[in-house]
Amino acid sequence: MTVKILVCDPIEPDGLKMLRDMGYQIDEQPQITPEELKTKISGYDAVIVRGRTKITREVVQAGTKLRVIARSGVGLDNIDLQSAKERNIQVISTPAAPSTSVAELAVTLMLSVLRQIGYSDKAMKEGKWIKAQLIGRELHGKTVGVVGAGGRIGLTVASTVKNGFGADVIGYDVIDIKDKADKVGFDVAEKLEDLMRKSDIITIHVPYLPSTHHLIDEKMLSILKNGAILVNTSRSDIVVGKAML
Repeated sequence: MTVKILVCDPIEPDGLKMLRDMGYQIDEQPQITPEELKTKISGYDAVIVRGRTKITREVVQAGTKLRVIARSGVGLDNIDLQSAKERNIQVISTPAAPSTSVAELAVTLMLSVLRQIGYSDKAMKEGKWIKAQLIGRELHGKTVGVVGAGGRIGLTVASTVKNGFGADVIGYDVIDIKDKADKVGFDVAEKLEDLMRKSDIITIHVPYLPSTHHLIDEKMLSILKNGAILVNTSRSDIVVGKAML
């Protein structure tokens, strides 16, 4: 019997071709709504999602044939893991796949703020020449605090800004990262508060869990240096939005 896979979000064509070449029946529905998903999921053996689609308890219960839930990406916060466990449905993800791209994005955002790229681009498109107002800052010599420095993405960011730009790096994680820090060449903060206080730029690379919900709160933000930059390429609720504003 042919295994049927529902793909709910846009996926790299090469990946879908690999699945088809292996004999799987692929049904691409990148705009599927939550109600449509609950109605159609019963006809599939596996489902592939990215961040948009939510695999809720209702979806899991409706997926009577479902054997695998695959997340193309890192975080699993859009999947009801407990419901999947109760149904003995395997949940898989691709944690290594986006490491380089997310790390590069984080560094790009740092540079964009330091060099006021967004501001100057907007002004140019409005017909304004604001060169006299544009005093950029260099990443070289800045202290970059990496929250979640033990993970793939955080470690890649730490290595990139340290060895590629000559920045000083402080890493923090809930796990022991001393060996990784020694290999890359960055300092380890014993407490998150220490990292927040010392860093010119803070970049966040932790999964969204109950323990990381609102990890960066008003207290943490209050001890930042004046003019510090906060880059969050992780989940939004790791930072308290109102406190940041």
